[in-house]
Amino acid sequence: MQKHLQIICVVSLLRVLAEFALGAWVSLVALGWDGEGFLAYHPTAHPEVGDRAAFYILGVGLLLLGLIRLVQVVGVFAVGSWARVLGQWLGWVDFLTPLTLPLGLWALQVYRHPDTIQVFRHRQAASADQVPV
Repeated sequence: MQKHLQIICVVSLLRVLAEFALGAWVSLVALGWDGEGFLAYHPTAHPEVGDRAAFYILGVGLLLLGLIRLVQVVGVFAVGSWARVLGQWLGWVDFLTPLTLPLGLWALQVYRHPDTIQVFRHRQAASADQVPV
């Protein structure tokens, strides 16, 4: 199960990169909505009134999700027990879209597995014993 945990961390890092890139791009499109140049919205498109705000919300949401996922991956490498719980919550969030549903199922299976729980308990106890008093 520890191998699955390492693979999930690598996949999550790739997802962080994708969420940051997509969130930044969508936010930049919202910034250049009425402008000129390469950030300008396509001149033949006729966006609705609330489209710019929707782009801002989507862009910031993707950036925030990427940041939360990055914190979770760093927590797994630092072996914080909170990282396993956050990984489970992110697994539930993955249920929202059909594209990420298999990743959410996989994350829930790995983070809720007794071996993974034991790994986090064992590492947490070992790191607490190494702290000088």
